[in-house]
Amino acid sequence: MATEISADAIHDPVHGAAYTFRRDGDDLWVTAWLEDGGHLPEHLHPTLDERWEVLDGTVRLRLDGTWRDVTAADGPMRVAPGVRHALRNTSGSRAHLRCRVSPAGDLQEFLTESAAAARAGMLSKGGLPTSLAAAGWVARFALRFRHETIMCSPPPALQRIALPLLARIGRDAPEGATPRTA
Repeated sequence: MATEISADAIHDPVHGAAYTFRRDGDDLWVTAWLEDGGHLPEHLHPTLDERWEVLDGTVRLRLDGTWRDVTAADGPMRVAPGVRHALRNTSGSRAHLRCRVSPAGDLQEFLTESAAAARAGMLSKGGLPTSLAAAGWVARFALRFRHETIMCSPPPALQRIALPLLARIGRDAPEGATPRTA
């Protein structure tokens, strides 16, 4: 049971996570490591189907508001498109997971760019922008990926109003992120 993080992993210090990616036809395999205290905040994917599997350790998985502990013995856990979900590691040790994403979409780019923003200090430990300029970047980022990944906080209805306004505030993308326009 190897929980060692791969040398080529993308690190996200804000969420206590690291990722590697492998394409498989139209699908994407995401291998993830969650440090103790690491988490993926509640979100949903309107078009992506995920199958999370714990390889080593224990994580808490929230599906549609209900938390449950998941281990390797549980096998793959399906997260259907549109279902709110979150992951949290409170086990006391690193957890090793993998996820098959169908179709792959832009999830690799989403995770890579958000990790780059975390490493660049644009996000606080709570995941909030650290400045007004960072808030502008986060808004443009959220708008660009909204077809596939929607964070549940702030509520999506509020995001539809606030994100276009915040997106007008400028800050360049962090190193390692691909700057694009919404």
